[in-house]
Amino acid sequence: MRFRPMLYVLAVGLLLGLSGPGTALAALSVTRAELNNGQLRVEGQGAVPNAAISIDGVVRGTADGAGQVRIEVANFSSPTCRLTVSDGTFTVGPTLEGCTPSGGTGSLSIIPGGNGSGVVTSQPAGINCTITNGNGSGTCGAFFPAGTVVRLDARPAANSQFQGWRGLPGCGDPSKITIFANTNINCQPGFQLKF
Repeated sequence: MRFRPMLYVLAVGLLLGLSGPGTALAALSVTRAELNNGQLRVEGQGAVPNAAISIDGVVRGTADGAGQVRIEVANFSSPTCRLTVSDGTFTVGPTLEGCTPSGGTGSLSIIPGGNGSGVVTSQPAGINCTITNGNGSGTCGAFFPAGTVVRLDARPAANSQFQGWRGLPGCGDPSKITIFANTNINCQPGFQLKF
């Protein structure tokens, strides 16, 4: 019985020794992903040290011994402006800065919220959604060319107040929603009856 604490200390020491000094488990994260005139640049950290790094399923480079990633690829294009970056253990999907989606359309839909009434419109034109007591009518969804930046405006009816937008994916800032090809973005305004 006296040897259990010593055995525990020995086991922990052995595990720490096997992982190496200063070794920490981390997950791959991309700190920079940009496309400039066909030149792709991806930077990140937390990758498995010395691991092959694939971008959209193609090995494009390796992480260094500390798990840092810096990859540049010429003549690169991305129709969706999104990447899949993997070190074989972790996968992340950053959006490319400086990229305009090419071709196709995406859609934007208004999901009624709250028990009040109001109107949601878009710039450019396409959405003109009337919400009455939490139910939508009119044009509550529209298609836009990929790359379009859409602004939504919400105006409450006289008997209601606008409570704000529910933070749904892609609709964090309804004043500037970027449309991606083959993607639908849902936005939900909150109209509440005045008391």
